[in-house]
Amino acid sequence: MWYTHCVRRRTPDNQDKNTAIRRKIRKVDPMKKFFATMLLLSMLLTALVPATAFGSAPVSGRLMLYSSLPVTQLDLMVAMFNEKYPDITVDVFFADSADVFARAQAEAGAAGGLVLGGSLESFRAAQDLFTAYTTANAKALHDGYAVESAAFTPIQLHVSALLVNQDLAKELGVKIMGWESLKDAKLSGRVAYMDPAASSPVSEQAAFVTNFARTVNISSPSAPSFVLNAVTAGQYAVGIVNEEKAIERQLSGANVDVIYAAEGVAMGASYAGILTGTQNEEAARLFLDFITGREYQQAAADILHQRSVRRDVDFNLQGIVATRSLKALDFESMALLTRMQIAAR
Repeated sequence: MWYTHCVRRRTPDNQDKNTAIRRKIRKVDPMKKFFATMLLLSMLLTALVPATAFGSAPVSGRLMLYSSLPVTQLDLMVAMFNEKYPDITVDVFFADSADVFARAQAEAGAAGGLVLGGSLESFRAAQDLFTAYTTANAKALHDGYAVESAAFTPIQLHVSALLVNQDLAKELGVKIMGWESLKDAKLSGRVAYMDPAASSPVSEQAAFVTNFARTVNISSPSAPSFVLNAVTAGQYAVGIVNEEKAIERQLSGANVDVIYAAEGVAMGASYAGILTGTQNEEAARLFLDFITGREYQQAAADILHQRSVRRDVDFNLQGIVATRSLKALDFESMALLTRMQIAAR
């Protein structure tokens, strides 16, 4: 803080008083001069030292994403991220999972970036491509989907749900509670399913659903729109679908229910990882922290109806079970049941 001192003009009447004032001022002048010099020096140093030395400069530059995630999901991620970090330009390479990993491997160490989407199996197979990084949100994630390596991080949960037309089920005299109830002879020709591999990268989940469908004499999957419309219209009583589509159809006002199999829900997670040698690793870390943070995860649940990897984010929708209350089939259980289904045919 700067202080300004004013001294009255010297006159015979106040000569002695002013002399005393000047003496007083002269006594503090050296100390004042010292502090003023130090303050000026501090200001000059602040101006000369780059802002990055104090950690206040915003992260900027380009960030490359390699992703097999749906375009709507990528659009939401990038838009929300750029609202918070407008100085980072995000580029996206979009393809199926196999091509994404091939491209990432080809460019690792050159430009690098962040791989988004893919199963745990895919990330384990390519683990050497990724650098270790534990997200700031690690403690908020569901324990069941944490992994042994810090090279990849879960970003979304994928659930296979049953979309049920209860009017038709009641008419047929069946109560649909889970997988076993779909084997009721009254449902013969009344169950359809969409390809789980089209919405989930989890191979065990896809194998389980596909082989279960064959045990109830469904030879092949149908297009998602067909399954949703056929169940809604009452042509089929049950559709085995990805959870996002089931929630979306229920919220549209259709007379359908979302049922989670009592024996255990087929589900898994997709992951993300930062490529080793990424040129803008700070931006990649910020992006990974952001998409596993509560703000984005809640938006994805509310807007895209995607199940969150965070314990503190849920749908808050009637009839949609919270993750902590879901009975999930783990990878080993899905694999075992798949082998049993195949052997029983």
